[in-house]
Amino acid sequence: MVNETDIAFALLRSTIDGTVPELEPMGASQWWQVFRLMQRHHVVAISYMAAARCQMPREVLMPWLSESEKATDWHRYQLTVQQDIVDIMQRNGIPCMVLKGTHTAQYYPKSELREFGDLDLYFGDRHAEADEVARRELKVTVDETPHHHTRYSYRGVMVESHYEFFNRYYPGSNRHYNSMLASMEPSPTFDVLHFLRHAVIHFAAQSLNLRDLCDWVFLANGGKEVDWNRVEKEIKRFGMNTFVATLDRITRSRLGTGSPLQGDCPDGLATQMENDIIYGGLPGGALRQYFNNRWKRHLVFNDNEISLLTHKVISHLSHKTQ
Repeated sequence: MVNETDIAFALLRSTIDGTVPELEPMGASQWWQVFRLMQRHHVVAISYMAAARCQMPREVLMPWLSESEKATDWHRYQLTVQQDIVDIMQRNGIPCMVLKGTHTAQYYPKSELREFGDLDLYFGDRHAEADEVARRELKVTVDETPHHHTRYSYRGVMVESHYEFFNRYYPGSNRHYNSMLASMEPSPTFDVLHFLRHAVIHFAAQSLNLRDLCDWVFLANGGKEVDWNRVEKEIKRFGMNTFVATLDRITRSRLGTGSPLQGDCPDGLATQMENDIIYGGLPGGALRQYFNNRWKRHLVFNDNEISLLTHKVISHLSHKTQ
């Protein structure tokens, strides 16, 4: 019997290429397991497009439809909140760059199919002014404790207000990556390079999910103006090229497409990464997870292990003292 992971990938692939998924008839129990897998990986809305074309028991189809509609309604609501904040900042002369979820959604066939939680806004060296405007005009309490951004809740939406793209303390190479991104104009090339760094950081610390794979597919195929030569140069400079090649191996095999990059993926690594994405890392406390994830850090960062550990401690201490 085909397992739930294979079915999940088949549904997502069908959504991406517009075909009808070829699946054997299944009972409600297995469909429920597929649905719950989609929920865990934040791809309910985009997978429903293919699921609705399957012979699925109504007792599963209707909750799937309901969850999909909730996700798309929340997406539209967050866009109104985002526009409200951007408009207020612009009236105060503060430029704002939208990052991650709501921005990545533009590459999807329908933007509302991209599920997300927080709003991520970047203000760079105008960040302190932006937070003051938020306090004064949005009437919010700004939490200044997180690294590389502050945060506040506005109209029920958590907003992350970034002054840096990534935590400068860990890994140490993030300082150079931040500088590289800050020197670029907003563009599809910027979007690809920002996504990849965000992906490797999450992968090294915890894991990726199916939504990340969908993001990569749509970014890699929707950004017609991406400078892939620049992307290749930067991912090699920061030691991310094997990770990207492995990501491409998975998406080409499972979702039918990947980026134009031509990297090498060692045998077995794609299976190891795919299992990590689907099932998550090994259980345990923060220290145990850090050591269990050593193979991931070596895959995505060119910082040596001593440097990584040192900067991890510095990041932790810096966070404690803020």
